[in-house]
Amino acid sequence: MSAWRILQVILIFTTLTLSGLWIKDGFQVFTKDKSEKITLVKDDIFGTTIEKREWIDDFQLGLLPDDPLLPFRSLSFYIVLSFLGIALAQRKIQKTTKHHIS
Repeated sequence: MSAWRILQVILIFTTLTLSGLWIKDGFQVFTKDKSEKITLVKDDIFGTTIEKREWIDDFQLGLLPDDPLLPFRSLSFYIVLSFLGIALAQRKIQKTTKHHIS
């Protein structure tokens, strides 16, 4: 097995793994680094219920980046790189097999 074929297998495995993470995170369109936690707190003075909102650190991989300056924080970045790497490796494999056949 050539190094190019090994590269293809690694890229396919990485893409499938990251896609699984994206599915596990709930098919998010944009990458998120925080999530909102809402808790209901009863006000002792007035006897009403108040929503208390806080943001907690919770990275969720999305299809698109949350910041244009950080494109590597998205699934699409790795998919594009993987497809380019797979295409390059396939081209190199075809070139080497043509030279061995000739």
